[in-house]
Amino acid sequence: MEESKGRILGIDYGEARIGVAITDELQIIVSPLEVIYAKKINPIKRIKEIVEKKNVQEIVVGMPYLLSGREGKLAEEVKKFKSELEKNLTIPIVLYDERFTSKIAERELRSRGIKPSKNKSKVDLFAAGILLQDYLEYKRRRF
Repeated sequence: MEESKGRILGIDYGEARIGVAITDELQIIVSPLEVIYAKKINPIKRIKEIVEKKNVQEIVVGMPYLLSGREGKLAEEVKKFKSELEKNLTIPIVLYDERFTSKIAERELRSRGIKPSKNKSKVDLFAAGILLQDYLEYKRRRF
């Protein structure tokens, strides 16, 4: 039997909504988990609850790089968010390039007959899943 690796949480950070996806314990399957409405509840507290309840071993947060590779406008906010997570959690938290995740998520929703402009929370949820899947593939290529 293969040994458990532990779950990874993928976070698509936004000032209003935060998309969250999670892997299974073997880090094979990515599933959308929830959208955190950051203006209604404390996102750090909610993520800490998820980490404890789901036995998460690592968090990957999408870093909004521009096409040029430079950091986008939201990059400073993402870095602050990561720093706050690090103050509240003891697991590894990594930043990972999230370029195109929202565009891919929008395309996927359109292919399913869902209008992204009317379903922004679904875009965030799908983007978190795409980010996490890409991160898993990156980790597999490295090892």
